[in-house]
Amino acid sequence: MRRLRHTLALAAAVLTALTVAIVIPTAAQAAPPFDPANGNWSRWTFHSGGNYDLVIDASRSGGDGAAVQLYGDHLGSNQVWFQEAASGGGQYLHPGYDRWLCLGRTGNGWGDRVEVQNCNGTVSQLWNLPRYSQQQYFIKPFDDSNVCLDVPSSNFSQGVDLQLWGCNYSNAQAWATARCYAGSCDREWPDIQDCDTAGAREVGDVSEVGKRVVLLYSAGCQAYWAKMSYSSGGTVTSSVDLILRRYGSDGTVELRFGVRPGESRWSSLLGKRQAGDSFEACSDKPLVPSEPIFCTGVHS
Repeated sequence: MRRLRHTLALAAAVLTALTVAIVIPTAAQAAPPFDPANGNWSRWTFHSGGNYDLVIDASRSGGDGAAVQLYGDHLGSNQVWFQEAASGGGQYLHPGYDRWLCLGRTGNGWGDRVEVQNCNGTVSQLWNLPRYSQQQYFIKPFDDSNVCLDVPSSNFSQGVDLQLWGCNYSNAQAWATARCYAGSCDREWPDIQDCDTAGAREVGDVSEVGKRVVLLYSAGCQAYWAKMSYSSGGTVTSSVDLILRRYGSDGTVELRFGVRPGESRWSSLLGKRQAGDSFEACSDKPLVPSEPIFCTGVHS
């Protein structure tokens, strides 16, 4: 009988462990769908100035009282913040999964907690976002410009809860962002959305017969765009197409932009819809089918 009880207890422990393993999803899986908020609201994702791979995250996509922390960027709705202008000044910042929640604080003191709160229209949920440098911003309480949203002790580690602290112009209080994010960047222009400076870098570059095509990626926007320079060489008269493609499980999206001889131009943006999407930029000469398309190669 003792052996039977031991066996049953062991089986129950294994079953409990399996149940726990099943019900705890990863951070990326945990994020709910985006709330279809007012189309006039900008979407912001705030990357830490001390570690660009970490962003401001509503812990576990929680409700009232949930912690606001640093977490690895995974495209989740709990890492995108809708910016709503308040009628009396300042901004509300709503987590992407629920427009009825707000980024709030327990006070304006050094070390006071920053958290998700039910929106109530009080000043404790109003913020100012003054520019720090280029695409880096401070996040300050609307009613106190002397304190800033801060990474405690400059500990740029995943899971660190954020706080308010006296503004000191350090990386712990610098938040890099752009004005669109991932799929919301589709067909927007990189310079207008600040994607050309929010962590932008060249990821592909190819040249052929007087044409150069470059594929660019913005970490701040989670989006790609392309640019082409086309030298006529004194003999070429027909235009070419600059192509930007996104490959994903939902199919291929292609944008085309005509480029004339002697011209340089950018494409608009295509953002990531989901993890695993890949992108490439190409040159095509549709009026000369015999001339092959050349591309930068696929990047994700």
